[in-house]
Amino acid sequence: MTSPITPPGGPMAPDAAPAGATEKVRRGGETFADALEVAPPGAAGPEAPAPLGADAAAVIDRLVAEQLAGPMAAGLDAAGRQALEAHLRATLEDDPGFRALVEDAAGDT
Repeated sequence: MTSPITPPGGPMAPDAAPAGATEKVRRGGETFADALEVAPPGAAGPEAPAPLGADAAAVIDRLVAEQLAGPMAAGLDAAGRQALEAHLRATLEDDPGFRALVEDAAGDT
């Protein structure tokens, strides 16, 4: 037999929100309809991230070179290696997590 999984402190009441709370608060945030809303046409989109500095470019160069020298890239022809290099560079340059790591590391020096 199995037993139901309960959170620490026992089962929760079906409506644990304070009296008078809105439906949005009861569900812990935005409603489903709010999540589906999109910006109206012509509205400004998200801002493009600032270009990465020289430190990030050096890190990207090193990471890409390591991958291109690895065993997975060894089986690729010249066009495949160029495609892999372009994909890796674009992915790293657009990755917000990578950007944050590089900026944090640059701030530590």
